[in-house]
Amino acid sequence: MRDVAAAAGVSIGSVSRVLNDSGYSSQDLRKRVLSAVDALGYEPDFTARHLRTGRSKAIGYMLPNFANPVPAAHLSEVERLTREAGYSLLVGTSDKPLRDRELVAFYENRRLEGIIASPSFEYPDPKDCPFSQTPLPVVVVERDLGAAFDSVLMNHAAGTRQAMDYLLTLGHRRIALFVSGANLAPGREKLRGYRSALDNAGLAYDPGLVFMPDSWLESSRDTMTRMLELALPPTALIALGTQMLSGALHVVRNKGMDVPHDFSIIGIGTVETLDLIYPPATALFYDYHRSAEVAVQLMLDRIMNPTWREPRRIILEWNLVIGGSCAPRYP
Repeated sequence: MRDVAAAAGVSIGSVSRVLNDSGYSSQDLRKRVLSAVDALGYEPDFTARHLRTGRSKAIGYMLPNFANPVPAAHLSEVERLTREAGYSLLVGTSDKPLRDRELVAFYENRRLEGIIASPSFEYPDPKDCPFSQTPLPVVVVERDLGAAFDSVLMNHAAGTRQAMDYLLTLGHRRIALFVSGANLAPGREKLRGYRSALDNAGLAYDPGLVFMPDSWLESSRDTMTRMLELALPPTALIALGTQMLSGALHVVRNKGMDVPHDFSIIGIGTVETLDLIYPPATALFYDYHRSAEVAVQLMLDRIMNPTWREPRRIILEWNLVIGGSCAPRYP
């Protein structure tokens, strides 16, 4: 900072005000200081800044898998928003409870200011939940960890119900569902919406039309093959836009079936994960931009207001966009 001050011809205090955005600095002063920063390649010492201010200006983020395009898209947006707010993001993957505890301890030891978490595991017993034992504020994304945390969730039941109702109005009665397992809230809620639509239509629930693996990486080809060989095969499918949907599509097309005239499909995911499907898919689109925006705002609110006690639970809606992958089903 002394070098920057000397190069800019200002005091060290003036440099500090500009770099920390504290107190008044004229436009001319800011320009001189920032020009000197660029010329010298100055980078702040964040460890020293933390020791001085007591703030790390860093947030932890936990997601289940970097390879899954949906949480990866959410991570990208969270990183952008936290960076714009002046925070760094430290990212780790959650694949088991022990890893969750390790990451929480790591974030505490690095004096991070909070955790945004979408872990791979939900904790039925709060005593086993590492997020219940940390003093750091926690915002939970797409998981049900109870009412003790700020959380952001999609309305999976309503979204799936909307997709089902659309297919039912087209005359489909045998509709398959390929989603993530019931070990996590998104899978449970999608199944609830699916069954609710069937009940409302007076149709029996057939577990043979539901595929809910624990991993989104599991191939759906064998399952789709088996379903199409049933005496009453499905005529439509609602599926996550990952290996589940692509595997099912391969089987449908290898059997010489046309989408949508022989078989209708509704995808679930982001615009990016469903963009390459032809014909353009009717889809439940996940607004990860909005989810990330809400999660980051909840976290910043907690950081700025640490005594704010009441947890907030924000439910976001899916957007059903009609494409060209569904057609009426005639008896």
